[in-house]
Amino acid sequence: DLSHIPTAVKIKGYSGEDAKPALAGADIVLISAGVARKPGMDRSDLFNVNAGIVRNLVEQIAVTCPKACIGIITNPVNTTVAIAAEVLKKAGVYDKNKLFGVTTLDIIRSNTFVAELKGKQPQDINVPVIGGHS
Repeated sequence: DLSHIPTAVKIKGYSGEDAKPALAGADIVLISAGVARKPGMDRSDLFNVNAGIVRNLVEQIAVTCPKACIGIITNPVNTTVAIAAEVLKKAGVYDKNKLFGVTTLDIIRSNTFVAELKGKQPQDINVPVIGGHS
């Protein structure tokens, strides 16, 4: 999904269960990790899997970069943000001004896809998306 960001970006990849090397010194962390909903899966199934993923990452954020702004994209956003808040509170580093649920992915995707169709740059396109996904 990072390829849908409408600006030039440099991306460095990390893998494995230990996210601390990727988080060291971070001022902003975007969590997009998780599984997509598969056929036959309902929202509670999605929550059961993704809540654990978000919880694990936020526990590492609380230790490694506790002052970072955290944007959560992982679905279902409404509940994964609440899980993150509880983890941060338990660690004593919760700041309501630094935890966000991000639902603009649909707008970014729409702008990128329409720009590709029209032969324009994504930053020159504005496609309003009503509702988003959470």
